Amino acid sequence: MTDRPIIFSSSMVRALLEGRKTQTRRLATSPLRHCVPGDRLYVRESFAYVGGCDPGFLTFMATYPDDLPAHVEGRPATIQEGGYRWTPSIHMPRKISRMTLTVTATMVQRLQDIGEADALAEGCHRGQATGRIFDAPGSSHLGPAWASARDWYADLWESLHGADSWEANPEVVALTFTVDRRNIDAEAPS
Repeated sequence: MTDRPIIFSSSMVRALLEGRKTQTRRLATSPLRHCVPGDRLYVRESFAYVGGCDPGFLTFMATYPDDLPAHVEGRPATIQEGGYRWTPSIHMPRKISRMTLTVTATMVQRLQDIGEADALAEGCHRGQATGRIFDAPGSSHLGPAWASARDWYADLWESLHGADSWEANPEVVALTFTVDRRNIDAEAPS
Protein backbone atom coordinates (compact mmCIF):
# COMPACT_ATOMS: atom_id res chain seq x y z
CA MET A 1 0.00 0.00 0.00
CA THR A 2 1.33 3.40 -1.05
CA ASP A 3 0.12 6.82 0.10
CA ARG A 4 0.10 9.63 -2.47
CA PRO A 5 -1.24 13.19 -2.65
CA ILE A 6 -3.98 14.11 -5.13
CA ILE A 7 -5.15 17.61 -6.00
CA PHE A 8 -8.79 18.47 -6.62
CA SER A 9 -10.51 21.72 -7.57
CA SER A 10 -13.05 23.13 -5.14
CA SER A 11 -15.98 21.93 -7.25
CA MET A 12 -14.62 18.37 -7.21
CA VAL A 13 -13.95 18.57 -3.44
CA ARG A 14 -17.62 19.48 -3.00
CA ALA A 15 -18.57 16.47 -5.17
CA LEU A 16 -16.40 14.22 -2.94
CA LEU A 17 -17.99 15.62 0.22
CA GLU A 18 -21.48 15.20 -1.22
CA GLY A 19 -20.81 11.57 -2.15
CA ARG A 20 -21.20 12.23 -5.89
CA LYS A 21 -17.57 11.54 -6.88
CA THR A 22 -16.01 8.08 -6.76
CA GLN A 23 -13.75 8.27 -9.84
CA THR A 24 -11.08 10.53 -11.28
CA ARG A 25 -9.15 10.55 -14.52
CA ARG A 26 -5.62 11.85 -14.82
CA LEU A 27 -3.25 11.99 -17.76
CA ALA A 28 -1.38 8.70 -18.12
CA THR A 29 1.88 10.60 -17.57
CA SER A 30 0.78 11.39 -13.99
CA PRO A 31 2.51 9.65 -11.07
CA LEU A 32 -0.99 8.36 -10.22
CA ARG A 33 -0.63 5.89 -13.11
CA HIS A 34 1.29 3.71 -10.64
CA CYS A 35 -1.69 3.38 -8.26
CA VAL A 36 -3.03 -0.07 -7.52
CA PRO A 37 -6.06 -1.17 -5.50
CA GLY A 38 -5.40 -0.59 -1.81
CA ASP A 39 -3.30 2.55 -2.33
CA ARG A 40 -4.48 5.60 -0.41
CA LEU A 41 -4.69 9.17 -1.68
CA TYR A 42 -4.86 12.20 0.57
CA VAL A 43 -6.81 15.07 -0.93
CA ARG A 44 -5.06 18.39 -1.33
CA GLU A 45 -7.29 21.45 -1.69
CA SER A 46 -6.99 25.23 -1.34
CA PHE A 47 -7.08 26.38 2.30
CA ALA A 48 -6.53 29.33 4.62
CA TYR A 49 -6.20 30.14 8.30
CA VAL A 50 -8.52 32.94 9.47
CA GLY A 51 -9.30 34.63 12.77
CA GLY A 52 -7.53 36.52 15.50
CA CYS A 53 -5.62 33.62 17.02
CA ASP A 54 -2.36 32.13 15.75
CA PRO A 55 -2.43 30.21 13.44
CA GLY A 56 -6.18 30.89 13.08
CA PHE A 57 -9.05 28.63 12.17
CA LEU A 58 -8.49 26.27 9.26
CA THR A 59 -10.97 26.76 6.43
CA PHE A 60 -11.21 25.35 2.92
CA MET A 61 -12.12 27.12 -0.31
CA ALA A 62 -14.65 24.42 -1.22
CA THR A 63 -16.70 24.90 1.94
CA TYR A 64 -15.93 28.45 3.12
CA PRO A 65 -17.44 29.92 5.33
CA ASP A 66 -19.57 26.93 6.38
CA ASP A 67 -16.64 25.07 7.92
CA LEU A 68 -15.71 27.89 10.32
CA PRO A 69 -16.94 27.67 13.92
CA ALA A 70 -20.04 29.83 14.51
CA HIS A 71 -18.25 31.91 17.15
CA VAL A 72 -15.61 33.26 14.73
CA GLU A 73 -16.22 37.00 14.66
CA GLY A 74 -16.29 39.11 11.53
CA ARG A 75 -16.59 36.26 9.06
CA PRO A 76 -16.03 38.09 5.76
CA ALA A 77 -18.05 37.10 2.70
CA THR A 78 -14.76 36.32 0.96
CA ILE A 79 -11.32 35.52 2.32
CA GLN A 80 -9.88 38.54 0.51
CA GLU A 81 -12.33 40.93 2.25
CA GLY A 82 -10.94 39.69 5.56
CA GLY A 83 -7.37 40.40 4.50
CA TYR A 84 -6.47 36.74 4.09
CA ARG A 85 -5.47 34.70 1.05
CA TRP A 86 -6.01 31.17 -0.08
CA THR A 87 -3.03 28.86 -0.05
CA PRO A 88 -3.01 26.85 -3.29
CA SER A 89 -3.77 23.14 -3.00
CA ILE A 90 -0.26 22.16 -4.16
CA HIS A 91 1.02 23.55 -0.84
CA MET A 92 -1.43 21.72 1.44
CA PRO A 93 0.48 19.57 3.94
CA ARG A 94 -0.61 15.99 4.52
CA LYS A 95 -1.40 16.70 8.18
CA ILE A 96 -4.34 19.02 7.39
CA SER A 97 -5.94 16.97 4.61
CA ARG A 98 -9.52 16.11 5.56
CA MET A 99 -10.25 13.28 3.11
CA THR A 100 -8.63 9.97 2.28
CA LEU A 101 -9.45 8.05 -0.89
CA THR A 102 -8.79 4.32 -1.07
CA VAL A 103 -8.23 3.08 -4.61
CA THR A 104 -10.47 0.12 -5.48
CA ALA A 105 -9.78 -0.16 -9.24
CA THR A 106 -7.55 1.31 -11.94
CA MET A 107 -7.80 1.30 -15.71
CA VAL A 108 -5.89 2.94 -18.55
CA GLN A 109 -8.08 4.16 -21.40
CA ARG A 110 -8.51 6.95 -23.91
CA LEU A 111 -10.22 10.01 -22.44
CA GLN A 112 -13.20 9.86 -24.79
CA ASP A 113 -13.89 6.23 -23.82
CA ILE A 114 -15.60 7.51 -20.67
CA GLY A 115 -19.22 6.39 -20.55
CA GLU A 116 -22.25 8.02 -18.96
CA ALA A 117 -22.05 5.96 -15.76
CA ASP A 118 -18.38 6.84 -15.32
CA ALA A 119 -19.06 10.55 -15.97
CA LEU A 120 -21.69 10.40 -13.21
CA ALA A 121 -19.08 8.76 -10.94
CA GLU A 122 -16.77 11.69 -11.81
CA GLY A 123 -19.31 13.95 -10.07
CA CYS A 124 -20.95 15.32 -13.22
CA HIS A 125 -24.62 15.12 -14.16
CA ARG A 126 -27.10 16.13 -16.83
CA GLY A 127 -28.95 19.41 -16.96
CA GLN A 128 -28.30 23.01 -16.12
CA ALA A 129 -25.35 23.93 -13.93
CA THR A 130 -24.64 26.90 -11.71
CA GLY A 131 -21.36 28.75 -12.00
CA ARG A 132 -20.04 26.72 -9.04
CA ILE A 133 -19.09 23.79 -11.28
CA PHE A 134 -16.00 25.64 -12.42
CA ASP A 135 -14.92 27.00 -9.05
CA ALA A 136 -16.82 30.24 -8.78
CA PRO A 137 -17.79 30.09 -5.08
CA GLY A 138 -20.88 32.10 -4.39
CA SER A 139 -21.83 32.34 -8.05
CA SER A 140 -25.47 31.77 -8.79
CA HIS A 141 -25.54 32.39 -12.53
CA LEU A 142 -26.63 29.48 -14.64
CA GLY A 143 -24.00 27.80 -16.73
CA PRO A 144 -24.48 25.73 -19.85
CA ALA A 145 -27.04 22.97 -20.11
CA TRP A 146 -25.64 19.52 -20.79
CA ALA A 147 -27.55 16.72 -22.49
CA SER A 148 -25.46 14.16 -20.61
CA ALA A 149 -23.03 13.83 -17.73
CA ARG A 150 -20.41 12.90 -20.35
CA ASP A 151 -20.92 16.32 -22.04
CA TRP A 152 -20.47 18.03 -18.67
CA TYR A 153 -17.28 16.02 -18.11
CA ALA A 154 -15.92 17.05 -21.52
CA ASP A 155 -16.47 20.73 -20.60
CA LEU A 156 -14.90 20.18 -17.18
CA TRP A 157 -11.84 18.49 -18.74
CA GLU A 158 -11.33 21.44 -21.10
CA SER A 159 -11.72 23.93 -18.25
CA LEU A 160 -8.84 22.17 -16.47
CA HIS A 161 -6.62 21.22 -19.42
CA GLY A 162 -7.29 23.89 -22.04
CA ALA A 163 -9.07 24.26 -25.34
CA ASP A 164 -9.02 21.22 -27.61
CA SER A 165 -7.74 18.95 -24.81
CA TRP A 166 -10.88 16.80 -25.09
CA GLU A 167 -10.44 16.44 -28.86
CA ALA A 168 -6.81 15.38 -28.34
CA ASN A 169 -8.22 12.24 -26.65
CA PRO A 170 -5.13 11.50 -24.54
CA GLU A 171 -4.48 8.29 -22.67
CA VAL A 172 -5.65 8.59 -19.06
CA VAL A 173 -5.60 6.50 -15.93
CA ALA A 174 -9.07 6.09 -14.42
CA LEU A 175 -9.07 5.56 -10.66
CA THR A 176 -12.11 4.32 -8.76
CA PHE A 177 -12.07 4.88 -5.00
CA THR A 178 -13.97 5.04 -1.75
CA VAL A 179 -14.04 8.31 0.19
CA ASP A 180 -13.25 8.47 3.89
CA ARG A 181 -13.83 11.86 5.56
CA ARG A 182 -10.76 11.80 7.78
CA ASN A 183 -7.08 12.58 7.63
CA ILE A 184 -4.97 9.81 6.14
CA ASP A 185 -3.01 9.47 9.39
CA ALA A 186 -6.07 9.35 11.66
CA GLU A 187 -7.21 5.98 12.91
CA ALA A 188 -10.14 4.47 11.10
CA PRO A 189 -13.31 4.33 13.19
CA SER A 190 -13.94 0.90 14.64
